[in-house]
Amino acid sequence: MVQDFRTKLTNQVFGVRATALIVRNNQILLTKNHQNNYLTIGGAIQVDEGTDQAVKREVREDLGIEIEIKQLAFIVENSFCQAGVNFHNIEFHYLVSPLAEPPLLMNEAGKEQICEWLDLDKLTEYSIVPAFLKEELPRYSGELLHISCR
Repeated sequence: MVQDFRTKLTNQVFGVRATALIVRNNQILLTKNHQNNYLTIGGAIQVDEGTDQAVKREVREDLGIEIEIKQLAFIVENSFCQAGVNFHNIEFHYLVSPLAEPPLLMNEAGKEQICEWLDLDKLTEYSIVPAFLKEELPRYSGELLHISCR
């Protein structure tokens, strides 16, 4: 049985995530949830899985396409509260290139979500999770950055 690399202690969840930053023509492909938040495409790594393997698997599961990893752009310590549960995630955000045209409909755990291309210079106009992307992605210089969102 495959298990996500995630631990829950009472009201605290600690996990490791990997996400794909699919960027082209000064736009990023994000998925939009039912709360009108835009999210990166990705998810929890699995036990004994590398973050690079996880991001490829997540894109394959969610979008049905293969990707090529260009580089690891951000390592993020992200703490937040959602539905009364406190989360502390270590996140690996990879710049990737799709090997096929990404669909504009994503399948996340059996639920369909819309995907949209958003202009990098207009990200501050949207509710984006994780929020650091609004400021950091448009000015990204190519160096690996460590971000702490606490």
